[in-house]
Amino acid sequence: MYNCGMRQMEERHVANQIELMVWSHRLDLIAISNFKGEVQVHRLHWQKVWTLPPPQENTKVDSMAWRPDGKALAIGYNNGSVYIIDIEDKSVINNYDFGKECENQSKFKNYGITCIRWAVKSGTLESATEYNLYDDSCLFLLKPPLPNVTYKNQSSNESEMEFKDNSDQFNQLNLLMVAYGTGNIFLSVFGRYPYRSIHLSQFTNDPQGDYGVLDIQLSDDFSIMQVLFIERSTNRILVSVANTSILSAYSEELSVIANTQGRIYQMLTHLNKTMKAVTEAWEHILLEMDTKMALYASTVPEGGVSADLLELLMLGVPSDDLERFLLRDLTAKGLKKFGSSVELSYSTIQKLVLKQLNIVGQNLVYHLSQLRGLARIPDRYKVLGLDEHKVTAAIRGCFAFLNKCLELQQVIDVSMRNYKAFFRWLFVVIVRLLDEQTPSEIVKITQQELTHIADFLYNFDNVHEENNDSTSEKPIKFNLERLGQYLQDQELTIFPDDEENPWNKIVTENACLSKENDTIFSIDEFKKYSLIQQQKHMTHHIEEVFNIHHKDIAQNISVFYNIKCYDSDIDLNVKENLKLSQIFDEEQQRFMMALVNTKLPLQGFYLMSVRVNDRLCSATACEYIFSRSLIIDNNEQSDERLEILDLQFYSSEYLSMLLKHPYEDDSTLFVQLPLKIALEHSQEFSMKCKNIIFNEDMPKVDLSAYLDSSVYKILDKMNGHKIAVSGARKVAVILSNTQRKVKVFETETNSEEEDDDIFDKTAQSSLEQSDTSHATPGRSDTRENISF
Repeated sequence: MYNCGMRQMEERHVANQIELMVWSHRLDLIAISNFKGEVQVHRLHWQKVWTLPPPQENTKVDSMAWRPDGKALAIGYNNGSVYIIDIEDKSVINNYDFGKECENQSKFKNYGITCIRWAVKSGTLESATEYNLYDDSCLFLLKPPLPNVTYKNQSSNESEMEFKDNSDQFNQLNLLMVAYGTGNIFLSVFGRYPYRSIHLSQFTNDPQGDYGVLDIQLSDDFSIMQVLFIERSTNRILVSVANTSILSAYSEELSVIANTQGRIYQMLTHLNKTMKAVTEAWEHILLEMDTKMALYASTVPEGGVSADLLELLMLGVPSDDLERFLLRDLTAKGLKKFGSSVELSYSTIQKLVLKQLNIVGQNLVYHLSQLRGLARIPDRYKVLGLDEHKVTAAIRGCFAFLNKCLELQQVIDVSMRNYKAFFRWLFVVIVRLLDEQTPSEIVKITQQELTHIADFLYNFDNVHEENNDSTSEKPIKFNLERLGQYLQDQELTIFPDDEENPWNKIVTENACLSKENDTIFSIDEFKKYSLIQQQKHMTHHIEEVFNIHHKDIAQNISVFYNIKCYDSDIDLNVKENLKLSQIFDEEQQRFMMALVNTKLPLQGFYLMSVRVNDRLCSATACEYIFSRSLIIDNNEQSDERLEILDLQFYSSEYLSMLLKHPYEDDSTLFVQLPLKIALEHSQEFSMKCKNIIFNEDMPKVDLSAYLDSSVYKILDKMNGHKIAVSGARKVAVILSNTQRKVKVFETETNSEEEDDDIFDKTAQSSLEQSDTSHATPGRSDTRENISF
């Protein structure tokens, strides 16, 4: 029985074939995806937390990455969409659709989301540790109350995405990197601020190049990026080492802009919900009137409703059809109920406009004005793509939206006045038709009220629906007043009186303002806009502020080296046969990349190390193999190579590997390879070399002679296929070749201790010894220094 210091936690069979497995480095959680496109999150003992179905049918998961704090998961689908999911309730925090972008470009091919990585920068941000009074917007702004919305939220709707702030996430700068298309890399600060999009053609100087990004890795200070990609035309694999010092030098500025953008998008999300609540309240009025008036309207010619009511107003005598409708269908009791319902709806809309839309608009102006001030510091923020003119246009749009809200309030006041007069008049008519006595104060109607009623009845049913297939069976819409036109995505047909508008008075009396300030606008500029159109106009200009497509990044991000690594078979299935992993060693300040082509079982795996700094640039590489002598106890030597099935960096010190057992078909080997031993046998090469680094002439080093039984474990009755490991959580999971059976292991344990309490103490002791020891390539030292 071999002792590898691993303890099996679970062995499970699953219903659907597993395709991807990713451990969280902060929590004991693993995310898996299956062939149906579902994503499941499980705990260490394989307790399912939740299951997330795919956003569309026939959609599969291409890549996944955990947010550094472990509280969100980024999922990339083969249709080009990326969803960021909250772990607590699997709600959608944010999403991106790169598929639409691909379709809009004639020379663009959509290959799905080839890679997702979420990196965190070392060191704590100053803004997270030092409180700045002037940055605390809570002191200056009112927080809008949550609207009482009764409609059902649809999590797939992008407008409903909420940015859930988590203070732990913002202590350090983190960057979401999404690779898609022909070699695009999308960068998003905190996973919510779209910073920039890079194309590999900037590194290769080939605008027509068709590339596929395989993996991305950033240094601990974000100053260097290493990209592993494939040239699709030749299936040649390259490594690009790029200068991303802008991310390191401007980390504080990036954090400030990202946080401000998050607050702005929170306000836009709140605005969308409030607008839905306003529209819902208005639709309630329409529903009430449709129910009451549709039957009567179907019995009279077009325009007959307003004609009959105007005739009743002028002559005081209703037509036979109108009298029948008032006494049988509407009734005095129903009119009272309807009037109360309409008045309640109007009051609800007025409160939403006053206490919601106005506060949201003021918040947006504040945050955008803050961004405008930052844009005027070119040495700090212009390099990040912050454009003052775009921010100014967004502020102008917010001002116009606030003015449209003011205009809507005036319309509501007028409409409520007309409604009250109309219902009181109609109630008197019904009572008189019933020959009942009415109080004199109700019967008395002034000439001004008659004018209001006539104005209200004008074009009462003159609403033309844009539908060529309309039939008489469809309900007729009624233009009861002027509020409804503001809640439709079309221009206004009835304009309000601008003379009483405070903003119009200021601009008219002070014409010099519009010449001296670029945020001042004339009311005629947006006179025809409805509230919905004004909202869209404002949102469009805000989105332009954060639009990454207008940002020029060629001068900010440059390439150090392009290294040709591997020339593979033209028919190589990258997704199935190419196994690779990257990591950055903070202590040694170096990138490490491991690669194996499982299509060639007798070929070993390749390991490359790249160290780049201001004064010294060096790189080493080598091909390694494992022979059968690794598991043979005697001194017998064997040239038979073990087939490598999968590999992944466990930590900066160990590389986890899955090997095929040489003579037991249903068993595999799980190996923890000490990287120090492997790197000591690697060879240095010139990073300016134009040749393929991993070629046939490269020496092959058999690592079996330098390892002993403490670095591997035989997995009996487990024909392995794929692994997922986490050195931070000290866990590993092995997937069988059927992709329906998994074994979960806890690593870095002392398996000789059966008692859990004793095991915990001995495991901690072995970890402390491992931290203070230094491994040597000899066989006798390996057992002592590797405890996992």
